[in-house]
Amino acid sequence: DLSIELPAEVPYAAVERAIRDAVGETLADVVLFDRYMGEKLADGTKSLAIGLILQDHSRTLVDEDADRCTGLAVAALESACRAKLRG
Repeated sequence: DLSIELPAEVPYAAVERAIRDAVGETLADVVLFDRYMGEKLADGTKSLAIGLILQDHSRTLVDEDADRCTGLAVAALESACRAKLRG
């Protein structure tokens, strides 16, 4: 799971596309499970909590696979969506 903070004007479709393009075939699904805008964030920003569902049809994934995929997703979100990890 990822918790990110990004400009409010960035649509979720751009977030999902950046993740899908970066992670590739190992990404089975992207699930948005929380969205927050409010007084705990800077004006003009929002927070999203996103689950990455990873799967490989030929082998069992290990922690290193998940770490690599998460790293790719975070780098893409920082670059394409001006996002940063929360916390």
